[in-house]
Amino acid sequence: MIEKTELIKEQGEKLAKLTFLLARACEEKEQYFIQKYNLSPAEFRCMRFLKDSCAFTVKELASQMRLSPGRVTQILTTLEEKNFITREIDKKDRRNIKVCTTPNADDYIKNVIDEHNELHENVLIHIDENSRENVLLAMEELLSSLLNWSKSNNNSDI
Repeated sequence: MIEKTELIKEQGEKLAKLTFLLARACEEKEQYFIQKYNLSPAEFRCMRFLKDSCAFTVKELASQMRLSPGRVTQILTTLEEKNFITREIDKKDRRNIKVCTTPNADDYIKNVIDEHNELHENVLIHIDENSRENVLLAMEELLSSLLNWSKSNNNSDI
């Protein structure tokens, strides 16, 4: 096992604090989108998954979103009430129900995603131009490390 130095302990403490603060800032950003677009974070994530494919079953969505099928059904019910999705019986296997976005939802989610991307562009503007690529590379490396940690600990929550 690799011995932990004092430096790595200090860096670990700093990373824990920064990720906590980053998560809190991301929650505030999500609250902004919830209020502006009347979508919960789970509804937004669900629509992002559905945006490119009309081939998801509830079970597949539950697996992708890492939620129970019951919770996904609740999310789909609210999206259906908002006229953003339809549920259709799978012609290949009538036991399955396929979930598809409506044309109304396609335009809506495109606007939400465009604004979501614009928000992140505005965040990047406040980072020195010479540092931006390093920030993005560091975030990719951090995400990769977290995913590796998750796999090695048999943790599927990430």
